[in-house]
Amino acid sequence: MSTWGWRSHFYSSVPLGWALQAAGHEVRVAGHPSMAATISAAGLAAVPLGADVDFAEAFAGRIGAVAPLTGSAPAGTVEPAITADGGVVRFADAVLDDLVSFGRTWRPDLVLWEPFNLAAPVAAAALGVPGVLNLWGPDSSTTLRLDPDAVVGPLAARFGLRAADVPLDGVLTLDPVPPPMQVPMRRPGRPVRFVPYNGPAVVPDWLRRPADRPRVCVTAGTMMAGAGLHDRLDLGGVIRAVAGLDVEVVVVVEPRQRAGLGPLPARVRLADGPLAVRLVLPTCAALVQQGGAGTTMTALAYGVPQLVLPQVSDQHFNAERLAATGAGTWLPGEQATAATVRDLVGELVGEGPRRRAAALMRDRVHAMPSPADLVPTLAALARGGPI
Repeated sequence: MSTWGWRSHFYSSVPLGWALQAAGHEVRVAGHPSMAATISAAGLAAVPLGADVDFAEAFAGRIGAVAPLTGSAPAGTVEPAITADGGVVRFADAVLDDLVSFGRTWRPDLVLWEPFNLAAPVAAAALGVPGVLNLWGPDSSTTLRLDPDAVVGPLAARFGLRAADVPLDGVLTLDPVPPPMQVPMRRPGRPVRFVPYNGPAVVPDWLRRPADRPRVCVTAGTMMAGAGLHDRLDLGGVIRAVAGLDVEVVVVVEPRQRAGLGPLPARVRLADGPLAVRLVLPTCAALVQQGGAGTTMTALAYGVPQLVLPQVSDQHFNAERLAATGAGTWLPGEQATAATVRDLVGELVGEGPRRRAAALMRDRVHAMPSPADLVPTLAALARGGPI
């Protein structure tokens, strides 16, 4: 398994790694040195390779307000693209040579990777083994511009390959998103149940007891803080708006985000310690979040209606795909006033069509094959069998 850039990218693959390992297969997770602690904390063997790249610096000026899929692009938006001098390529360049070198020594039978990982498919092609793309949510790569010859060509040429020799989607794609949320697939695929994993977690005392009023979780995920963009959203204002309802608000944020929240009402619970959203969401009536794939899919798996306040990157895409299911809604930045946020969250908490749609999507997620169910398919593929 190969991961890159940020820990939430790796989280999406952890349950699959567990399933393979539990079935008796040898699993190694190769990533940048800074990822080693995150990988090993998940109970998988880490292989630190290459050099670390600063996430915020690599994507400076390139993670901006991406235009929604519908309507005209507001001024200042960023075109979604993977370019030869962009952060995605910088992360691949920093690990590729060591990844192929390790592969030639360890000799894997299969390489698995998550979206926007360019080093892994090049390595799989160089090693002559099948590769599998494990999606972490709706496939936002369909919105990207990418010139394979310009972007992948120089990476592939190091090993005597052409861009055309490197299938970026692998020979198989694992898709965790049920209809109607996912976009049509462009390659052979298999559905796989999304099993939430958001990092190490401890169940606090207050979470072991039922809440005395509806509970609403507010979070900004991990990527915004990691990219130095945690000030894009007035998270404190959102929290105070939600707290105007007769609800208990649980706030799950990165440590660096806490200082900017300002004073919070008494009924707001600011979670401290390692509290993953997968623990709190089963007790929640609604979720307010920024639209990261991991957070969106975790709430979908638990049937929690969502309000998404997208700021950057693929968040608009995830928000619009979620809205297509009826299991949530979203607001562009200029419309996310305190009154509007409060009214929409009040609607989500109630027994209405979005709650019913969220329950339906939860059932569709649970009906998909588990990661363990996919292990025989992957083992057959590793042995050279058909997809």
